[in-house]
Amino acid sequence: MIDGSTLLVCFDGLRRDRATTDRMPNLAGFMAAGADMINARSVFPSETRVASTSTVTGCAPGLHGLVANQFINRQVVPDGLFNTASHEALGRADALGVLIDRESLGQRLARAGKSFAVVSTATPGATFMMSYGAARVGQPVFSVHEGVGTPVLMEAAAACFGPIPGAATPNTARIDYATRVLTDIVYPMHRPDLAILWMSDPDITSHGFGIDAPETIAAQRGCDEAFGRILDFWKTGDGPENIVVMSDHGHITGSAKVDLAAALPEYAASLSPGTFSGLYLPDPTPQTIAATVERLAAEPFCGLIFVDMPGAPEASVPGALPASVMGGGHARSAPVSFTLRTSPTARIGEPETCLFAGGIEPGGGMHGGLTRGELSTVLAGGGPAFRAGFVSETPCWLPDIGPTLLTILGLPTDGTSGRALAETLAGGNAPAPAVTRRALHASIADHEQGVEQWLVDGRPITDFGWSTGRDGVPQ
Repeated sequence: MIDGSTLLVCFDGLRRDRATTDRMPNLAGFMAAGADMINARSVFPSETRVASTSTVTGCAPGLHGLVANQFINRQVVPDGLFNTASHEALGRADALGVLIDRESLGQRLARAGKSFAVVSTATPGATFMMSYGAARVGQPVFSVHEGVGTPVLMEAAAACFGPIPGAATPNTARIDYATRVLTDIVYPMHRPDLAILWMSDPDITSHGFGIDAPETIAAQRGCDEAFGRILDFWKTGDGPENIVVMSDHGHITGSAKVDLAAALPEYAASLSPGTFSGLYLPDPTPQTIAATVERLAAEPFCGLIFVDMPGAPEASVPGALPASVMGGGHARSAPVSFTLRTSPTARIGEPETCLFAGGIEPGGGMHGGLTRGELSTVLAGGGPAFRAGFVSETPCWLPDIGPTLLTILGLPTDGTSGRALAETLAGGNAPAPAVTRRALHASIADHEQGVEQWLVDGRPITDFGWSTGRDGVPQ
């Protein structure tokens, strides 16, 4: 046993309100027994590679610089989209010095002489980002995708367990394989001070079938059974001292596809399409940005609009909010970004749907925007570092995870923008921070939008966002 050692387990795409006792009894029991952060939220855009980078840097996207799952970066991809699902594309950006601007957890631990390991069934790009810099300093990485993991660990896994199972929905076979790699190889061989296990479900099954489909429920149960085996291993005393569970974002239901390039032909060359989309204007002046916002606001598919004004990150134009108030706004950000229209509901518990720009079929799960279902995440901790049976109502978000892990490990948190969640930790009896609420609003013609945020000791955390379409109905 290593003092303060911690395992971070991520259930990709798991909404807080779907982490129920009937679907995931092991997870629900663990959360109830430890410190449960019931107002945990994702970052914006609520996309996996953005989220994994925010988790391991302890910073919002506007600081770390991986601003979307895909975006335009002509230094990396001169004639197309920089898709961060590709670890080769990420490697090119890293070699050019235009990938991220903050240290990762792996780099911090290596610098402090501590050990770090990653075991992942996520995409090559997500695994690359959560393990950023690890392979260069000899930290072990396992991936179910060829060419991403470190050779020694990959060879040990193959020798012990045979070939990696094929991808499937549910992806339970791969998750089970990765769990065995963690408990049977990584801990006995490497004794990591910090390890990450990233489960690709329920995200990928939700994309294919929907958030409440039988297949997705089966995927959740498969993840939970794997987590149950981790809990059994934990109780032997041969693994980590503490466990933190998280999800990176939630899901809502995709209702219909929008062809954004056809809908915005004059912007096709500067468009990065998605549930979260960016327009990389060739001449981003206040005038061209304002004209673009006005054009978007007139479209029935448009949800919330944000701008990153050159040289003035807090400034905006009619109909938009500054990206900086969302934790965005970076040199690699689009001057104008927007979400797609969501269903007319703003009440907790009602079904939420959205338009989408590809990648799934109608009825499949989708994320990237600002609805409650997309931003709602799981976050809880158990072990001697955490208060037992404690429910924290204090809002928190993904950038708070890194500083909290560093604090448990006795390492400094300088360079992070998140907050160590001291009120959830054992022994210190830290008071909960001051929490207030604010509402941000913007409008132009018939288009209105708003964002509801908490201010936690003055730091904004977004609860949800809303917009009205041309018909004036909340979207």
